[in-house]
Amino acid sequence: MLDIIKSEFYKVRKSKVTLVTALCLLGIAGLNIAVMLYAQIKGGFWLEAMEGTQGFDLYFGFASGTFYLVFIALFVGGMISNEYTNRTVRQVVSRGTSRVQIALGQYIVLSTAMTIMTVIPAALSGAVATIFWEFGSISAGRFLLTLAGQILLIWSYSAITMLIAHLTRSGGLSIGINVMLMLGGSTAAMVLAQLTKKEFFTTYWLLNIQSEALNYTNSMMRQGRFAVILFVIGIVFTVLGVIRFKMRDVD
Repeated sequence: MLDIIKSEFYKVRKSKVTLVTALCLLGIAGLNIAVMLYAQIKGGFWLEAMEGTQGFDLYFGFASGTFYLVFIALFVGGMISNEYTNRTVRQVVSRGTSRVQIALGQYIVLSTAMTIMTVIPAALSGAVATIFWEFGSISAGRFLLTLAGQILLIWSYSAITMLIAHLTRSGGLSIGINVMLMLGGSTAAMVLAQLTKKEFFTTYWLLNIQSEALNYTNSMMRQGRFAVILFVIGIVFTVLGVIRFKMRDVD
């Protein structure tokens, strides 16, 4: 298992998908920082508009946007699909390594890499905001719970993307399905809620779960409940992804 993880980290480090994803996320953080710098230099209306900005608001705001899931889909879906396109998955399987270990090792490495690539830009934005204004008042327990929600979001959506990638074996198709899932799924959830007159569908739709798990203004119990839901989603889709890869014809 350790050898698989080392091998996957090497692939991640050498992949252009990793470079592009990291640069895009750093670019988004750079835009946030540029706006803050401009407000400090320009002053006036711009400074007033940014006044009261808090470091932890920017940090967790970075993880609450839909674009966050798009980049997870681009990175995880792209890396797994490339394995099929380049036939590297066939080489690994032919060595007699357990498919379960291969799938789990890949999932662990890709989720870890995505966590690093998203936490660093978010932390940079939050740090600059803290220097210019303040970090803000939030309890250690609430901060850790929200941080856990952010990490669980990455790992759970990575599991969903992994399953889709193993089903499609195509980077473009995998990304397309992910985008449709996010956009079309939200519309479907709203339609179902209106037809049934129940808020269940919108409440427990993925994008709302994401929002609620990172919403530190909620009660701690409510926020924790949605963090647990993300954890369960991650477990379920990881198992499904491993099962699909185990059954997958790699030829």
